[in-house]
Amino acid sequence: MNSLYIDIGSRIAQLRHENRLTQAQLAEKLDISIKHMSECERGITCLSLEKLVLLCEILSTDMDYLIRGTDHRAEEEANIPGYIVELFRSDDDSQKQLLQEYFLLFKKIRENK
Repeated sequence: MNSLYIDIGSRIAQLRHENRLTQAQLAEKLDISIKHMSECERGITCLSLEKLVLLCEILSTDMDYLIRGTDHRAEEEANIPGYIVELFRSDDDSQKQLLQEYFLLFKKIRENK
């Protein structure tokens, strides 16, 4: 097996878990079979470039992380308090919506200064 495929597959699986998706759910979003999704996560094969781009959108990541393992999320989230990150990762859509509305209001207030 290709070690790059294994690394990419393990990152996909990790991100899928973080996003609370099953292989079946992610496969459906990518319009691929569950078997193919499983093989990608195990490093047996890899997704097409088109599917990798879509995967990055679905899992809120970038190609650099998938391919090289360079995680820019940690840098971007370093200045954001953990409780805010947790609210955005929450399953409670009403909480996320309120938080987004708050930040939009804050942005408008800041722009009007």
